[in-house]
Amino acid sequence: MSMAKTSELSARDHVNRGAMLHLEGDLEGARREYEAALEIDSHNATAYNNLGFIRAQQGALEEAVALYERALELEPGKSMAYANLGSARATQGDAGAALQALDKAVQLDPANVLAWDNMAKLLMMAGQLAEAEAAWRAALQVKPADAQLRTALGTVLAGLERLPEAIGELRQAVRLDPQLAKAWLQLGVVLFISHDLGSATESLQRALGLAPEDLSARHHLATVLMARGRRAEGAKELERMLVLDPDNAKANTDLAVLALSRNKPEDALRRLDRAIATDPSDPRALFYRALALEETGRSAEASEIMTTLALEELGKYPQRAREFLRSRGRDN
Repeated sequence: MSMAKTSELSARDHVNRGAMLHLEGDLEGARREYEAALEIDSHNATAYNNLGFIRAQQGALEEAVALYERALELEPGKSMAYANLGSARATQGDAGAALQALDKAVQLDPANVLAWDNMAKLLMMAGQLAEAEAAWRAALQVKPADAQLRTALGTVLAGLERLPEAIGELRQAVRLDPQLAKAWLQLGVVLFISHDLGSATESLQRALGLAPEDLSARHHLATVLMARGRRAEGAKELERMLVLDPDNAKANTDLAVLALSRNKPEDALRRLDRAIATDPSDPRALFYRALALEETGRSAEASEIMTTLALEELGKYPQRAREFLRSRGRDN
């Protein structure tokens, strides 16, 4: 009886059932429904698109791309299929093809927020910040109360060094969604850059209250506390980072710098060895390791590290390494 009832379902019925199962997180169930729809109607573009989305979530990107392309053969004006194709191409690492598909998606449907958002993320990753700003503003024209889009816009404005505008967008984001930890984190970071250390501390503490295991928020809070002269509190935040991630290179390096300032070079070396084991090419950790070695009388080892570091042309720590060598007459 059940089988007879199933056979009476239309392709649209199967697509609708697949969509419901997808929303419930049953990917395999949704996949079966979309495949059943295509058995009934092999020209159902929505079924191809939705099945492609499922396969992309399951990691079968080549299959997903083929399904999206088939959907577009059948329905060339399907904006969401272009948006999904763009996302798949981006995941494959083909940013050019991804942007081309996403651009087509928003041409077909300027209200396609997903396409605008994904386009903006790709443009930001490519360093095209002004273009990313424009894409996120287009998305916000459609969904002005979306806190995550506001957070993204605030982040790119900070990258463009338009800090007052960035703070305004991020404050609006946390008003729209006070539970959005990422918005509080980004607001704290931009406030810190703007030298509003008190407000930065409050924002970062809000972020950690919502996401206690967020290492980025905790590291930024430690940095702000240190900048405010609250070293003991900053050190505690760094130690908490190491409870969550014992090999965290940033936390170990920061604590090593603090140890050096307290004339504890052996403690600094212990932490720096751990940091360098995690990230052997980190110029900051290497520089401070050389300083710690110098403090413990191991000048030859310190000079060797500084000489290697000084060979790098660009960067703060290669420059500091060259200054160190000159100050000790070891630059020949």
